[in-house]
Amino acid sequence: MTKTRQDLIAATLELLNVLAAGQAPEPEDALTIDGLIDGKIAELNRQGIIFFTDTQNFEDENVDPLATLLADMAAPSFGQPRNPESRADAISRLYAMKPSTYVSGSTQQVDYF
Repeated sequence: MTKTRQDLIAATLELLNVLAAGQAPEPEDALTIDGLIDGKIAELNRQGIIFFTDTQNFEDENVDPLATLLADMAAPSFGQPRNPESRADAISRLYAMKPSTYVSGSTQQVDYF
């Protein structure tokens, strides 16, 4: 199942304790988070942590770590401190979800010196 960009924004605002469950986000809060999404996804893609091709829809498993990263980025805007430990954990979780290029049962090419 997939979540939308709006679901990601809501999850991020919930982590920042700005949005209560079932409540609609304030437009300016949603715009603040929305403005961070494309840049963070481009950074994750460039660093090879995980590759997203769609910035409008996300797999369920990706939403929580992405929301954590976005919440950490936005924390100062909402009067909160950044949390390096949660950021590192989110990056590790996303990296672990990156599809492997290794195919089970195949051989690995090696160069001998």
